[in-house]
This record gives sequence, C-alpha cells and structure tokens, in this order.
Amino acid sequence: MDAVVLAGGEGTRLRPLTRTRHKSLVPVCNRPALAILLQWLAEGGVSRAVLAVGQAGAVLLEAAQRPGFSPIPVTAVEEREPLGSGGAIRNAVREAGIEGRFLAVNGDIYAGFPLAPIVSAHERAGAQLTIALVPLEDPTGYGVAELDPEGRILRFAEKPPPDSVKRGLVNAGVWVFERELVEEIPPGPARVEETLFPALAEAGRPIFGVQCEGTWADLGTPERYLALHRQLLGERSAIAARVAIAPGAAAVRSAVGEGSEVGPGALVEDSVLWERVQVGAGASVIASVVADGVFVGAGALVRGCVVGSGATIAPGAVAIGRKLEPGERYDGRDEA
Repeated sequence: MDAVVLAGGEGTRLRPLTRTRHKSLVPVCNRPALAILLQWLAEGGVSRAVLAVGQAGAVLLEAAQRPGFSPIPVTAVEEREPLGSGGAIRNAVREAGIEGRFLAVNGDIYAGFPLAPIVSAHERAGAQLTIALVPLEDPTGYGVAELDPEGRILRFAEKPPPDSVKRGLVNAGVWVFERELVEEIPPGPARVEETLFPALAEAGRPIFGVQCEGTWADLGTPERYLALHRQLLGERSAIAARVAIAPGAAAVRSAVGEGSEVGPGALVEDSVLWERVQVGAGASVIASVVADGVFVGAGALVRGCVVGSGATIAPGAVAIGRKLEPGERYDGRDEA
C-alpha cells in the first residue's frame, strides 16, 4: 500500500523554528519527525511513501533519501501552487500512479498508535474512507467527529470555537482512502476536511472512524511541539551523541541535540535544544525550544522562549516568553 504524506505547508505556525528548517524535519527527541513518521508507516504495512511537497520539496526529498533515513522507498510530487490537502492528494495520486487503496497522512504529526488495525477496520467495514480519531480533552482547533455505535461517521464539526466542545474525537490526520474517492475531491485548491469529508457524511456514504489510543501530536505550533516532548520524555532526558555536559550542569526532562554544550553549573530543564547549541556557565534554559547553533551566554536566563537558529542571548540577559528570529541578538533583561 502507498502512502501520500502531505508536506507542502510552510510551517508558519512553527516560526521562527521553520525559517531555516522544513517543518517535517524538526527533531523529535533528536530524530527528524519525518523519519519517525516513515518508520511508523513501514511498520504499518506501507510499501512506498509519496511526499506531496511545495517549492521546498527538494530539501525534504534529499533528506528522506539519505541512507538510513527511511525503511521504505520515498518519492515526491511537487505542487506548482498551494493545493490544500485535497488538491495535494489528487495531484500526488495521479502523478505517482497510485491505482488502489492508499493512505494519506499529514506530514507534521507524531503517531504512537498502531496503523495496521486502522487499515484492517477499513477493510472489515467495507469503507470508502476511514479516519483515525484520537480523544482530546480540549479539541479546540481540530476537526471533531460524531460516530454511531458501529463507528460510522455521522457528522463533523471542523475546528469548533473555544469552549463549544469540552471533549471530542478529533481527526488525527491519518486517512485510509479507496482510490475512486479521489475523483470526488473538488477541483482546484481544496481541503478534504472541509469539503469531501462532510459531504460524504451528509450523504450517508460508508465513511468510518477508528478511535486510537496512544501518543499523538500535531507538531504545528511550538507549544504543541514542546508538549509532545514532555509527554514522550516524562522524567527522562534524550541526550544525543557528542554532547558535552560539564560538571555541575544538568539536563532535566529535556532533549539535547548533537554537538551541543552545556557549561558548568548550567541548567536545561523541560526544553528542546537542537544541534550545536552552546549554553554558557551558570545559564538556565527552561521550558524553551532552542534551534541549532544558538549561543546562550553565561548567567543568562531563557524561560518560555522559542529561539531561531544562530541567535545569540548575551551573557546575563533575561529572556522571558520571547520569540527570537534566526541570527537575532538579545541582551535585554525581562522581569523574571
């Protein structure tokens, strides 16, 4: 079975992290998110991945085809203009010559539940479309599905407003398609979540939802990205190769990327550091995401920040709740 991986977005909600790195290549516990996703697809029975990409697709395909990155063959289909999820699926299926049942997956998710049972449920139900659903206490910003007792999807509330739904089964961005449905995707740029899926439900077509248990996350914002690491790490830390943590320094419930250095007496807590980050003596990085090549000076405090690659936080600076662009220098002192 083929899988179409939707990776054409620009990752605007993840900025400044995605100013210098494709959103599907941001590291999750020191491994590119796309590499984790491709491994998950392979374990679920997928034999080929087709990346539906935008203008930055060459970078993504080059990474995906490096030795050891993916256990299955990866190809790419480029969009000449933004097509939305529906247009991207239609374009990828036709260009890649997909003939039978296939999977479509958002390229900026982390899925820790098994894939094979979703495909099996689709086959048993004789479904045209099956959607993986995950329960969330706060479904704000996600599409919420309502099911009958047999698992058939009756209706959708696409991204309900805050406080309108207290708990719900949300669209996990993993869909099993029968090939003929592609011809029903509206022409031009279209989001299947807002067009095809509700239309099928309203028409009483055989579309089903499967509730999935296990870790799941949409990596679309720094807050969700950091929350995923907290969920995966618990009380542990993920320390990559060639990381230097000096005497008296500590990395607590954090991911620290390759080539990074944490100086004497420094603290990294509940944070994600990408590659080649330097944290000076006595500095503290707390509840923050710090991209590659950042320098945090001695005695500085960084809390609740998102720091773009190559930025500098001066010695003794105090940065609270800031977003720093790539290459930016900060030497102020926020109130701690």
